[in-house]
Amino acid sequence: LDVSKEKMLFAAVGQRALVIGATGFVGSQVVKCLLEKGYKVRGTCRNVEKAQWLRVALNNPSEENLELKEFVLAPEPPPEDAVMDSLMEGCKSVFMCAGYETQDPTTITFMVNAGKAAVDAASRVIAKNPELADQVSVVLTSSTGSTNKPGAAADSIKSETEDWSDPELQQKNGRFSPAAKTLMEITALKAVGRDQKNELTGDKNEKFPRVCIMNPSLILAPQLKPGDVTSPGLGWFLKIMNGEAMAEKIPNDSMSVIHAADLAKLHVACMENDGSDPNVAAASGRYFGVNKSWHWEDILNAVKVEIPEYKMPAKKYEQRAKETLFDSSRRDSLNIGELKDL
Repeated sequence: LDVSKEKMLFAAVGQRALVIGATGFVGSQVVKCLLEKGYKVRGTCRNVEKAQWLRVALNNPSEENLELKEFVLAPEPPPEDAVMDSLMEGCKSVFMCAGYETQDPTTITFMVNAGKAAVDAASRVIAKNPELADQVSVVLTSSTGSTNKPGAAADSIKSETEDWSDPELQQKNGRFSPAAKTLMEITALKAVGRDQKNELTGDKNEKFPRVCIMNPSLILAPQLKPGDVTSPGLGWFLKIMNGEAMAEKIPNDSMSVIHAADLAKLHVACMENDGSDPNVAAASGRYFGVNKSWHWEDILNAVKVEIPEYKMPAKKYEQRAKETLFDSSRRDSLNIGELKDL
């Protein structure tokens, strides 16, 4: 019997979590994981009527267990405190899974404002209920685009606390979406008195929510939403599978991959690991949301196994480039078990 998991299951009964972006590719998987673990969910969407597919896809949970609320994020203005407080009512945790993938400066405004709004709303929960300080958490969905340290050696092992992208350089190069994630993370950590190494910089007695940041790359899985593929990353990979992209040659490079269900489990573990279990460290800071990095030759070979008619691109290199390496110790500390293989 895993006592810690039994305690978490008992604690989940009746608890409600807020998922912003509940109908997105990642957000819907987070909702699914929360419901399966016994939590109640308040999920936001642009249109409640159009979001009913989520309820159907999740075996029609009751309104009590899955409450859908209309909430539209935009680059400007930032969400109003009163609106965020209404969404957070009765919740001790918020998952910010919303994205805005336009490659222009508005992406930065959107992501920074969204992340800060979630952190500030959680902080106000603590201000009203100081006794809940250790239980209030924020989980932000970001990406490994914020972890590309300038000048890092190709064979270096990436670390969440040490490897940060340069957001000014990213913007200079027109990489506004990765820059947005980098700046969202920095802003969120600063809002809870922490630096980019997740070390406290202010009054250690001041109470803040735990801020956890999930950094995935390519996220794969069948999307829960029926119909056309809507996730940009999944849509790109579908084009690869259909021979509409990456058709001329195999890139001599690697890609870091995770199954969407595993990524959702990591999100939820960040919320659950609040330090109440003496055997599990309280989750805080960044976590690589990746299984590992595979060379594209291996990824495309896996596609070929599943789709025999897939035409492999030409191999035009002699020596394979090394895969990106990650220090997975922080990810593994979340203790979700074995991740799904390629």
